[in-house]
Amino acid sequence: MNDTALAVFGVAGLVGLAGLLVPLSKRVMLPHTVLLAALGGALGFALVLPLEGTGPVVDFLRALTGIQVSSEVLIYVFLPPLLFSGGLTIDVRRLLDEIAPVLVLAVVAVGLTTVAVGLAVSAAVGHGLIVCLILGAIVATTDTAAVLGVFRDIGVPRRLSIIVEGESLLNDAAAIALFVLLLDMAMQPEAVGVLDGVRLFAVGLLGGIAVGFVAARAVTLLIPLLRGARLTEITLSLTLAYVTFIVADIYLGVSGIIAVVTAAMTFAIDARTKLSPGTWEILRAIWRQLDFWASSLIFVLAAMVAPAALAGATQADMLAISVTFFAAGFARAVILFGLMPLLSLSNLSSPVDRRYKVVLLWGAIRGAVTIALALSLRDHIALAPEESRFILVVAVGFVLATLFVNAPTLRPLMRVLRLDLLDPRERKIRDRVVALSRRRVDERVADLIGAAPGEREAIPEQSLGARDRLEVALAATCAREIELCLAYLRRGQVDREIAETMLFHAQHIAEAIREGGIEGYASAWVSNHQMTWRFQVALWLHRRWRLTGPLAAEIASRFDLLLVKAHLIRDLLAYQPSQIRPLVGADAAQTMEDLLHARERALADAIEALEIQYPDYAKALRARYAERVRLNLEASEYREQRAQSIISDEVFEDLETDLRRRAEALERRPTLELGLRLQEMLRRVPMLAGLDEAHLLQLSNALTPAIAPPGERIIRAGTRGDRMYFITTGRVSVELSPTPVALGPGDFFGEMALLNDAPRNADVVAALYTNLLVLRRTDLHRLMREVPEVRAAIKRIASERELANAGAG
Repeated sequence: MNDTALAVFGVAGLVGLAGLLVPLSKRVMLPHTVLLAALGGALGFALVLPLEGTGPVVDFLRALTGIQVSSEVLIYVFLPPLLFSGGLTIDVRRLLDEIAPVLVLAVVAVGLTTVAVGLAVSAAVGHGLIVCLILGAIVATTDTAAVLGVFRDIGVPRRLSIIVEGESLLNDAAAIALFVLLLDMAMQPEAVGVLDGVRLFAVGLLGGIAVGFVAARAVTLLIPLLRGARLTEITLSLTLAYVTFIVADIYLGVSGIIAVVTAAMTFAIDARTKLSPGTWEILRAIWRQLDFWASSLIFVLAAMVAPAALAGATQADMLAISVTFFAAGFARAVILFGLMPLLSLSNLSSPVDRRYKVVLLWGAIRGAVTIALALSLRDHIALAPEESRFILVVAVGFVLATLFVNAPTLRPLMRVLRLDLLDPRERKIRDRVVALSRRRVDERVADLIGAAPGEREAIPEQSLGARDRLEVALAATCAREIELCLAYLRRGQVDREIAETMLFHAQHIAEAIREGGIEGYASAWVSNHQMTWRFQVALWLHRRWRLTGPLAAEIASRFDLLLVKAHLIRDLLAYQPSQIRPLVGADAAQTMEDLLHARERALADAIEALEIQYPDYAKALRARYAERVRLNLEASEYREQRAQSIISDEVFEDLETDLRRRAEALERRPTLELGLRLQEMLRRVPMLAGLDEAHLLQLSNALTPAIAPPGERIIRAGTRGDRMYFITTGRVSVELSPTPVALGPGDFFGEMALLNDAPRNADVVAALYTNLLVLRRTDLHRLMREVPEVRAAIKRIASERELANAGAG
C-alpha cells in the first residue's frame, strides 16, 4: 500500500473508531472524551510492540506510526473549526445575560491560572519562569465536551450550561492569545517587555474582534445575493472560518483566534434569518460534525503520544503534573469563591448558586485545545527540545488527570448536589405536561383504531401559584412567537429584514420576561412599537435637508412590519386555548390572552393610522402579503401531490420554478408616496387654495412640507413659538384641559403664540401620520400684511379659540 493510501486508511480508521465510541459512551455512562483518551492510550501501547505480518489491522497500526501532525497543521487546520463551531452553536443572547461571570472565568481566570501554575511549577521543579508560564497558558483552557455531555444526560439548569459554554469559548481565545504572546516573549526576551506584552495583547484582542466582526458582516451581507444557493452559503461559512483566521494572524498581525470566535458569534446572530430556508439547521449540523472530527483526531493522536511521553517521565515531571493539577484548581477556586461574589455585590451579575460553583470548579476538564497547543511546540524554535518535551508531558498528564479523575466523578457529584433534579415548579409543570400529552395521544389512538379511549390518566391538580403559572404562560407564548418568526421566514411569508426585526423583538420580550416577568413583558412590547433610531434619522434628514426617500422607506417598512405582526398575534391567540390554557389554567391563560389582545389593539391603532393616511399603499401591501401566503399554500399543495405520486419530479420542479419566479416578483415592495408635493398640499388648505398665482408662488417659497408620526409632540406648552402649522392630511390633538381638541385637514395651529408674542398655551400631539405645511413667524406677518383675506381668517379663528379657552378656564 502506498504512503497516501496508508495515511488515508489510518485517518479514516481513527475517525470511524471515534464515532463508534459515541454510543458506547452512553452505554457505559462515561464522557466520550474519556473513551477517546483510552483508545489513544491503547493504540499508543500497541504501537510500541513490533509490527509483523500484513493485513488490515497491521496496516492500520503501521499507518498510525506514519501520521505526523506538525504545529502548523494543528494551528491552521484543526483550531479554526474547533473555535468557529463553539461560537456558532452558543446562544449569544443568553451568553450576554451572563457576560459578567463568563468574562471573569474566561479572562481573569485564564490570567490567574497562568500565573499560579507558572509560579508553582517553576518553584517546584526549577524550570524557567517563561517556560512554566507558557505551560500555564496552555492548561488554562477548558473543554466543555465532557461536561456538557453529562449536563445533557442528567439535565441541569440552563444558566449553568450557558456559563460553561461561554467560558470555554472565550477562555480558549484568551488563553491562546496569551500563549502566543508568551511565545513571542520567549523568542525575544529583551525586545518584548511586560508593558510591550500588555500592549500587544490589547492590540491583538481588539484587532481580532474588529477583523472577525467585519468579515462576518461581509459574508452575511453577501448571502442574500446568492438567491438560495444552499451549497454556496454553507461553503462560505467554512471560508469565513479559515480565511478570517489566516488574514488576521498572518496579514494583519492580530489575534486570529479572537477573530474566528468573533466571526462565529456575529455570523450566528446575523446569518440565521439571511440563509435560505432550512440551511441554518444543516449548517450547524455540518459544523458539529467538523468539530467532532477535529477534536476526536486531536484527542486520539495526543493520547497515542502519551504512553511514550509518560514512559520517559521523570519524578520532576510527575511532580509538575501534580503541582499543575492543584495550582490550577486553587486559582479557579479563588475566582469562583473569592471574586465572583463581588459581581453580585456590585450588581454586575445575579448571584451564582454555590452548587454551581462546585460544579464549575470540578468540571474544569481540559481537552483538545490544550493538547493541540502542547503538540504545536514539538518543533517550535522558541523553546529547547527538553522544554518542549516537558510542556508536552505535563500538559498531556494534566489532561489525562482531569479526564480520568474529574470527568467520571462529575455525574455522581452533581447527583449529590441534587442538580440532576428539577426544581419543584419545573417538576409540577413536567407532570402536568406529561399527563396532558398522554391524554391527547390516547384520544388520537382511539380515533385511529375506531375504539373508545381507555381509562384516562388523571391530570395533576394545578398547584402552582398564580404568578408562577403566568410566568410559564409568558415563557411558552414567547417561545412560540420566536418559532413563528422563523417559520414565516422559512415559508417565504415575510422579507428577511422584517423577519430579523420580528425575531429581535421576540428575543427582546424573552429577555424582559426573564428579568421582569409580566411587567417586563408589557414594557418590552410597548418599547418594540416605538420609532427606531433609523426612523428618527430619516425624519431628521427630511426636516433638515427635505430628503423624502429614506423616510418613505422607513414608513413603508414599518407598515409591512405592523401587518405581519398583526398576523403573528392572531396566531398566538389561536395557540392559547389548545396549548396554554390546559397547561396553566383558565385565570393565567386569560391574563395572557388579555396581554395579547392589548398588543393586538395597539397594532390595530398603528395600522389604522397608516391606512387613513396612505389607503392605496395599505391596499397594495395587504394584497402583496396575501399573495405570499397564497404562494406558500400552493407550494405545500404541490409538495403533498408529489409525496402522493400524483405529479412527477419533473412536473414538481417546473411548478417550483414558476413559484420562485412569482416569489421574486413579490420581493420588491410597492412604492410609498408621502404626499408632500407642495402644490398639492396647498390645495388641501381652503384658506390658502383661493390665493392668486402671485401670492401662491410667494407662499410656496415660504412654506416647508413636513410629516409628523403618531405620538410626536409637535408643540410643547410653555415654549416660545416661532412657527405655525397648516394640516393637509392626518390629525392632531390639542391637549387642552379638560377636553382635548382634534384638528384635521384644512385646520391650522400654533398661530396664537405668534400673534400674541406669548408662550405656547397647550401641547399639540400628532394622532396619525400628519402632513403639515410649516410657516415661520416672519413669513406669517408678511403674508398677513399682503393678503387681507388670510389675515382676517387667521385672526377670526384665533379670536374664537381665545374665547373658547377663556370659557373653558
